[in-house]
Amino acid sequence: MSWDDKVIWSEGMFLRAQHFQQQDRYVERLVRGRVAGLRPFAWGISELTINRELLAVGKFAVLRCKGILEDGTPINIPDDDDPPPPLDLPETLANSIVYLALPVRQRGGVEFEVGESADAATRYVGEETETVDAIAGSASVSRIRTGRLRLRYRLERQERAGYHCLGLARIQEVRSDRRATLDERYIPPALNVQALAPLAGYVTEIQGLLNSRSEALAARVAGSNGRGAGEMADFLMLQVANRSEPLFANIARMPDIHPERLHGMMLSLAGELATFTAVNKRPPAFPPYRHDDLQATMEPVMAEIRRSLSAVLEQTAIPIDLLERKYGIRVGTIADRSLITTATFVLAVRADMPGEALRRNFPALVKIGPVEQIRELVNVQLPGIRVRPLPVAPRQLPYHAGAVYFELERGSPIWKQLATSGGIAVHLAGDFPQVAMELWAIRG
Repeated sequence: MSWDDKVIWSEGMFLRAQHFQQQDRYVERLVRGRVAGLRPFAWGISELTINRELLAVGKFAVLRCKGILEDGTPINIPDDDDPPPPLDLPETLANSIVYLALPVRQRGGVEFEVGESADAATRYVGEETETVDAIAGSASVSRIRTGRLRLRYRLERQERAGYHCLGLARIQEVRSDRRATLDERYIPPALNVQALAPLAGYVTEIQGLLNSRSEALAARVAGSNGRGAGEMADFLMLQVANRSEPLFANIARMPDIHPERLHGMMLSLAGELATFTAVNKRPPAFPPYRHDDLQATMEPVMAEIRRSLSAVLEQTAIPIDLLERKYGIRVGTIADRSLITTATFVLAVRADMPGEALRRNFPALVKIGPVEQIRELVNVQLPGIRVRPLPVAPRQLPYHAGAVYFELERGSPIWKQLATSGGIAVHLAGDFPQVAMELWAIRG
């Protein structure tokens, strides 16, 4: 016979205690089987408050603990279940998890202890309870024997083979003055994110990081009408941040979000962000989800999200406005002087003429140099900073139909003088109808 088969009730049968015990086991099996497939990892803590005062004297106890054990047994301390007696923490204890333990139900084993033996390895301890008749008009009271879960604490180094164990906290150390300290990074198995401060803190932190990055990216792209690779990367990353921020804001408000769902969302976000911030454009290998070790599961993903959202995203293409002055001279100010030695400068030119003619004639008729020397370069016919046409538009720059792109040669003799100049000047001679020029500095 199965240990939890259904009882066949029939008229005239002689009732024994075993009939009701068997019926209880059948109903419990039915409930477990019905809810087991509703979601994975349906066990853990939903509420936990540790007695911090007892830690100061080298003891461990909980004030409140609500959750479900791995075998499906619900616990609710102190409302429905008695808290275990406080656990004395040895002076040599360090880096050890404290578990809430309940003896495993065994086929044919004893489950109830009706005496007062505190060391009995039974799941329930019996007690006499006065129970009122629930029928209206009846005032009768009867004493019945009920069973309460016999919960206890077990240390990580103690034998736990015969128990269902639920991690509560990690003792970091017990000092010489008997004061115990907790590892605040430890995350017990949980049923919902809001039950534990570390998990709730992850959600709040990610939401804040996404908000900050979204605001910065939105401000950057709002003033740009370009279509270069740099602008596209900003738009795409803004899309990722705008999509993720409301999701994590919703997680922060929801009361019953499982850590496995949060882990999946964090993996998705970390993977998308790696496209923009990782050197190889690929996410690192993350450990698989372990419900019994949420710290090792969550911390690497959270660290990668922090890295990605805290990375300084420099503009790869910086526009340098060319303001038109007298005599066909255009002047631009290079605010970041480090660009002179680190960036590639490109001049995008459009004119109402064939592109091949523009490509052929422009280099010979343009004069580029420090603003203080541009008149001398023009009047004395000195070469200035040379330019060479590029075969295609640089991917970092906006694409304009009909534009020809010229790279400024940094090997020109007067290039270094730009570092001490008030700006860069461009003079164009010849006939270039409706000419328009854009100067860009491309990092890297």
